[in-house]
Amino acid sequence: MPVHTPSHYHKSRRGPFENPWPPVLTMMASAMALMKLPFERATPYEHDLEYVKTVKTVKPNFGALDDTEKLCAMWLGHAGYLVQLPAEASHRPIRILFDPMFSERAFPSAWVGPKRRLEAPCRVDELPEIDFVAVSHNHYDHCDLDALRALSNKSHATLFLVPLGMEDNLRSVGIPSPRIFELDWWDTLLCPLDGRMCNYRFTCTPAQHNSGRGMLDQNWTLWCGWSIQQEHKNKTWASTYFAGDTGYQTLNGPCPAFKEIGEKLGPFTLAIVPIWSGASLTFLGKMGYRLSDDSHLVTLHATPEDAVKLVADVRAKNALAMHFGTFAGSDDEALEPAVRLAKASSPDQVHVQVIDVGECMAFEPNLELEESK
Repeated sequence: MPVHTPSHYHKSRRGPFENPWPPVLTMMASAMALMKLPFERATPYEHDLEYVKTVKTVKPNFGALDDTEKLCAMWLGHAGYLVQLPAEASHRPIRILFDPMFSERAFPSAWVGPKRRLEAPCRVDELPEIDFVAVSHNHYDHCDLDALRALSNKSHATLFLVPLGMEDNLRSVGIPSPRIFELDWWDTLLCPLDGRMCNYRFTCTPAQHNSGRGMLDQNWTLWCGWSIQQEHKNKTWASTYFAGDTGYQTLNGPCPAFKEIGEKLGPFTLAIVPIWSGASLTFLGKMGYRLSDDSHLVTLHATPEDAVKLVADVRAKNALAMHFGTFAGSDDEALEPAVRLAKASSPDQVHVQVIDVGECMAFEPNLELEESK
């Protein structure tokens, strides 16, 4: 019998949020676990370049987003993605920005902490008009408050979607409450926009992670993924699943939430999934080391091998990789996840594509619009 995450699991809680699957790790527990992780001298992955290309930052072509009837996704680095849903006749396409990260460091200080290896492809003010910004949790590498403030100031029409408890983070940089929507897992925000034939349905989806920006606020805000469905006459025209930062494994095997997401909300036109720990282990790369056993981290960060399984669970037709390469202590650390992802792929599975920062991909929608009129 499938194990489902309870509806409104968190809203009745009084205290820090929890994952319903063991274990629950705070930042302190994660740091202690890191100290015990086995590591080894890194062997260069250069001989594996036959499997993958070296990821770089390229100049974004925002013109490619004009008036297309395909779903478009542009990687902005780390977990940041710009997704544009297919255009409706006589209306500009709707655009959603996930976890925008434009700062040089994923840390409160400009002088210490994980530093970008790959520069951002553009400035915030160079982005096209953004309708929605969806943030997965408040860790520094996913919740760049300077970028969120700039997006809010750029357009007073932009709306911000966050998991429970994060409104205060956004209000601290001047984003007004009426433009912020806090959601629990499985909460849905339905947006019928004036003059459009499509509705836009946002669902806050479960993820297995944690939160906190300091020692005193561990897990006091929720973490999540996001589903966006473009609907017409009760049919999903195009859809995107953004996994946020999440582990795939529990102490008892694969986390059941992802199959549940696929059952309830799939199939998806596109899934955007993390393929490793991002900024967490850059210090090892700088010293010329890598983990010799990453099993201690798989409850918090999906491995490349797990990402392939996650895509299958949520029933995605296409998939793009994120959460690697942008923050890395060495070229080897940046390349390892992509090499492992390529080796984990098989012909009978959806291929998780690796693209350059600033590169844009286009995907056919689930349905032709003419069929749904």
